[in-house]
Amino acid sequence: MRKLKAFYKANNFPIVTFRRYWKDASISELIVDLFFPVVLAAVLLYFTSFTADKLSVLIEKFQQVSGQVIAAISILAGFNIASITILSTITGGPARKLKETKTSDGKLRLFDTVVCFFTWAVIIQLIVVFSSIILYYIGSFIPEPLKKWPIYWWAWGLAGLWLVIAIHSILLSIRNMKTLYLYLTYKETENTSTPQK
Repeated sequence: MRKLKAFYKANNFPIVTFRRYWKDASISELIVDLFFPVVLAAVLLYFTSFTADKLSVLIEKFQQVSGQVIAAISILAGFNIASITILSTITGGPARKLKETKTSDGKLRLFDTVVCFFTWAVIIQLIVVFSSIILYYIGSFIPEPLKKWPIYWWAWGLAGLWLVIAIHSILLSIRNMKTLYLYLTYKETENTSTPQK
């Protein structure tokens, strides 16, 4: 049992980061980051259901999209990693203000919360890339008899989950772009307020 706890503690960084993201995100941010991707994924799957009647068709459609998604999400992950580097290297101006300001519960610095948002974006984007690669290869090696199956609920569920996390990662990066813009254009002499997330 001790070894399992040690293993979990050594590998629970994505879970810890998600918990902090969930706790520190506002309601409006969570609506855009999580609720909107679920709705959009449901709409996309609804229209897909009109043209995909067999498992093989659904697999082909997602294999076509997955290559483009891997390329795009990899670029976004690079952007978020570069943003974390920028945030950590600037010491004055907005960085000092963020490090001096505490979150509403007083437990964390606002700087830590901003870094958490960028870190969660990188984690979820790497999960998207990893799952896309796995799903692509699984789809390539499914036996021909299985490809003739109708599309069961678990196949729609996997497709929906993949779409939700892909859209979530893109929307999160858009918001992170806004945060980085506000961070880099912050002028202490003109504005004494903390850059918005």
